Amino acid sequence: MRTPVLLALSATFLVTAHAGPAEAQRVLCKDRSEIVKILNMRFNETQRSFGLQNDSRVLELYASPDGSWTALLTMPNGKSCVIGAGEAWTILPPAPEGEPA
Repeated sequence: MRTPVLLALSATFLVTAHAGPAEAQRVLCKDRSEIVKILNMRFNETQRSFGLQNDSRVLELYASPDGSWTALLTMPNGKSCVIGAGEAWTILPPAPEGEPA
């Protein structure tokens, strides 16, 4: 399960989650290079995709061959925040070309 990964990241500095549903999740941010290094070295995750948001932030997705994944939001100043993580990342085949049947 991804819980051990999140706990390890939390201990490292990235995310602190609270147990109660009414309590907010607190996200801590670091330099992008530090987070990317941890994702690669500890979890074997590499960048799989990214997209530019209107306000010049970049949404990045990292995933491992085992299916673990982490979503980062990177600001123009080089800081990144972990905004999500999980298991069972799956890459879908390309959609068929042409008119649907």
